[in-house]
Amino acid sequence: MNLQQIRYFVTTAQLESVSKAAEIYHISQSSLSKNIARLEEELGMPLFERNGKRISLNKAGERFLESSIVILRETESAVSDMHLMMSGEDLTIKIGFAGKINALSRCLKEFRAKHPNIQYELKSDIEDLDHIDINAFDVLIYPDEPRYMRFSGYRINEEKYYLAVPAESELARSAVASPSLMQGKDFVFLRRKDDHVEFPCRICTNLAIRMNTRSFVDSRGAHRRMIAMGMAIGFVPEGEVEAYSQDRHIHLLPILDRRFHRQLMICFKREKHLSETARQFRDMLMEELSLT
Repeated sequence: MNLQQIRYFVTTAQLESVSKAAEIYHISQSSLSKNIARLEEELGMPLFERNGKRISLNKAGERFLESSIVILRETESAVSDMHLMMSGEDLTIKIGFAGKINALSRCLKEFRAKHPNIQYELKSDIEDLDHIDINAFDVLIYPDEPRYMRFSGYRINEEKYYLAVPAESELARSAVASPSLMQGKDFVFLRRKDDHVEFPCRICTNLAIRMNTRSFVDSRGAHRRMIAMGMAIGFVPEGEVEAYSQDRHIHLLPILDRRFHRQLMICFKREKHLSETARQFRDMLMEELSLT
């Protein structure tokens, strides 16, 4: 199996035509067919249903198409990265973050103005990752919570939490939320795969908020659904507010108590692993945010 065979397969599958795929690659139909046949032989199963001149993917082919597209995309990305490495210039800055990225927005714009060819890769779901490798990101913004203690970073800003309540509940008539308003309610909390429970659960315990029931879910989608169904109330960090506010079955209340604010931190990839472009971006960030 080689990459060219995979390319032939993907193009043929997408066009559902050997002849059209052969035209794109400027090869004969028989040559393309032989390559696909060798691929099927190596896999030990057919990938297409053949009905005369018409072809379509079978179930195995559909599954292999998904994997093939990923293989080609990852290969192209790796080749591009290697070319950049060989040229000594890496114009991609990778940023992983939790919460809102507002603190960086000005620097992102200013740095792009100075380096028009710069590319940003932003990953907003770092809290869903089981393990975070700092060297996978040039810049990492993370909550100041126990699971991130191994990182050495700088404080940048706070992110406040909102209380999400069912829109039909009595709580939705309130203007703001307070610990006293939360007493005796049914709660739902986000719990990650590593058994890390979200920050507000600990705050509720510290404030001796009496909960009628506690439920735990492992995704934001499940968290929203439980609240929308009227089964519980829950906490939403500022960076996740948009998805909740678009659901007419959910009402968001600001929380007056500042203990329901979490501190956000920023750290950078190790010096020896930073590209020259990323190093310049880091220096601009440190100056802009007054990090010392």
